[in-house]
Amino acid sequence: MRTFSIPKKHLLYNVRKYYRKSDIGMDEGNLTTRTWEDELKAEFAEEIPTAQALTQSELARLLPAVLTREECKKLLEYYQDDETNGPRNKLIIRVFYATGVRIAEIAELRFCDIFWDTKLVFVRGGKGEKDRYACIDGRTLEMIKNFQSSLGQGLEAKIFDISDRQIRRVVEKAGDETGIAAKYTAMGRVFSPHSFRHSFATHCYENGMRIFTLKKILGHEYIGTTEIYINTATNYDSMEYERSNPFLTESQAQRKL
Repeated sequence: MRTFSIPKKHLLYNVRKYYRKSDIGMDEGNLTTRTWEDELKAEFAEEIPTAQALTQSELARLLPAVLTREECKKLLEYYQDDETNGPRNKLIIRVFYATGVRIAEIAELRFCDIFWDTKLVFVRGGKGEKDRYACIDGRTLEMIKNFQSSLGQGLEAKIFDISDRQIRRVVEKAGDETGIAAKYTAMGRVFSPHSFRHSFATHCYENGMRIFTLKKILGHEYIGTTEIYINTATNYDSMEYERSNPFLTESQAQRKL
């Protein structure tokens, strides 16, 4: 049986065609006042200091600085269980990376929002006051369950029960102490809790998640916002470069194919 490969540009054309209503601010006939420019600014304002002063076309050309997988691992391991609030702080970073939720959303998460059997998280009142579901992995669920048991809290209790500002301090301390925040400052970007959202999206896309699914999980209204992560995903670029870079001889490159 013959198989055919579809060029990426054609796939993206079909994505945009499929979401044509969303691209002009329409969602099943309901007009929204949230423009693509608004969504881009909300998504990248924390990482790009000049974002609020940029136009839509200027924003669309910029990329957020995405944490590497090794950097994420260092941040996940920064807080220790035997420290004061160590289990809580470790879980905060874990949930950010596992789900891609925003800081205001994680602050509102309650134990009743966790669906243990289906591995889902109910995210209430996200951007645009829209509810949605996010996915979560089994290991993070286990950590949440253990944390709930240690607190003795009921279903209605907030998981972390601290303010947005306190959550931000937890993340920024880990970034400062590991030296990761300084790296991104030098790049003209800002390390923040939102950095995990960009890393979540990029790494999920690299691992094979469909752009449609990613858009839904992130709560984006415009597919153009989600498409930015096509350009931050570089694992296949690195793999192809490794087997075809100009320092290889022709015979070496052929052996790597």
